[in-house]
Amino acid sequence: MEWAQCITIKVPCFFFSLRKSKEEKVIQRFHGIDRHKKFSTISVVNREGQEIQFLSACWDLRKYIEDLGPEDAVILEASSGAFWWADRIEAKGADCYILDPHRFRIIKDSWKKTDKSDARNMVKALWVHLVTGEFGVPSVYKPSGLTRELRKLFSQYELLNRQIRMLKNNIQAILLENGIVISSKEVLHLISPQEGAELLKALDISEASRTGIEVSQQVLWVVLEKKAGLHREILHTGAPLQQEVKRLITIKGITPLTALAFLSDVGDVTRFKSLRKMNAYLGLVPRGKESGGKNRCGHINRESRKLTRTILTQSIHHVSNSSPYLRRFYCDLTEKRGCGRARVALIRKVCSIMRRMLLTGEEFRWIEHSLFERKLKAYDKTLEEMREEKKSA
Repeated sequence: MEWAQCITIKVPCFFFSLRKSKEEKVIQRFHGIDRHKKFSTISVVNREGQEIQFLSACWDLRKYIEDLGPEDAVILEASSGAFWWADRIEAKGADCYILDPHRFRIIKDSWKKTDKSDARNMVKALWVHLVTGEFGVPSVYKPSGLTRELRKLFSQYELLNRQIRMLKNNIQAILLENGIVISSKEVLHLISPQEGAELLKALDISEASRTGIEVSQQVLWVVLEKKAGLHREILHTGAPLQQEVKRLITIKGITPLTALAFLSDVGDVTRFKSLRKMNAYLGLVPRGKESGGKNRCGHINRESRKLTRTILTQSIHHVSNSSPYLRRFYCDLTEKRGCGRARVALIRKVCSIMRRMLLTGEEFRWIEHSLFERKLKAYDKTLEEMREEKKSA
């Protein structure tokens, strides 16, 4: 799609959360950076919209950023590492916009997509947005540094969980090949570091199968140990959010880890204009399709952030018993629509409660004080132990 055709496109204003609302600052230079692993393609235009510099291959982006200042505005394409570079650019006093390429039709629908055209199209869009204000730049949400650190740790936590599931499934598959079917309780004993080795010796299986299970056990024990350490590291990293965590754990079934998962997924809860927008961001709203006056609801969007949904699924029965209202809601919906839909609906309901608690500063209405005190004591103890470990390290 040509630039002349795209420049007249009207884009809804709510897409442009990063447009500056602070005091007027006259930008003299506009930089469009199409960044790659080894080099970047950069186009620079002045206040009049004329290209004053073009670099087809900038090999040292750090050095280029050093020359930026308050009179510069930069636009980057959302990709791996974009937030890190945006922090460096903003530290120089320049404005930085992170473009969402999936909503920027000039790039998405272009029939000729090259590094040169991408850099020039981005800088033209930025110039039009800041100088003329005819349309905005579809940008992505830039989380705080703390939120990004928590997301990195949680991504490793989810990776370890996937490895644990794979190792457990591998052990059960080997046992099935030898005609052995064991219960879930027996599996827990078999993967236990204290009992697993002795139970394995008592099994009547081939030597190759015994070796395979032994290797899986040893790897599993290491992964479980690393997961426990990562759990403590997440709680320590999220210590600046302990007031919010202490408020959320007043809900039965919500642990400090679950609370931090929700806070890292959502980021700034005030950025969502409505509850539905937050739930859609968390992947808790079903897809909708309307045709011929008929509405059809589909499955939830699994491409959204799924950390909160995954962790809450594991404690769904505890959460459902946190209040008479939630228990009745979950049981009635389970009878009508089945466990799957009821589970997602309950998670959606709990997320809405947590959002309201964060906005109003209230505690959960049906708080169990004895349970809350135990969770709070364990949480404070872990934070204190981690602080001592960090000091002695």
